[in-house]
Amino acid sequence: MKKLFNIIIILVFAFLLVSCDKDQAPDGTFELLMEAEDLSGMKSKINTLIEKEGSLGLPTEYKGVKITYKSRSPEIISDDGVVTLPEECWIESRDQKGEKLFENLNDNWPVVLDVELSYNGMKRNAKLLFTVAPRVGFTCDKYKG
Repeated sequence: MKKLFNIIIILVFAFLLVSCDKDQAPDGTFELLMEAEDLSGMKSKINTLIEKEGSLGLPTEYKGVKITYKSRSPEIISDDGVVTLPEECWIESRDQKGEKLFENLNDNWPVVLDVELSYNGMKRNAKLLFTVAPRVGFTCDKYKG
């Protein structure tokens, strides 16, 4: 009888621990965050070279999921997803001795946007990598990167 009582106490205690977990996501929340990342259209431009200024049209909401962005190069792509073409190349490409110039090798700028998707108190972080071409008539007289 005492063993049965101890088992019941352990089960009740375990049930209380599980039911008090406030960090547990409501059913389907994590799946919705994943779907928002995959299907909202935010990744549509990452496999292309961006050669025009203007808005990327990044989504800010998907089925109730709030989507925010933080650019690591806001002078090229703002937090709102607006592109401003740079006026110089990313890195002037030379061989190891600094003598031979390799034309157009690293002209394009890699720009990372950190993405936060939030829904019902749950958050998911992602990163988007865009490639942005410099403005027509750019210069490579400065090293960047």
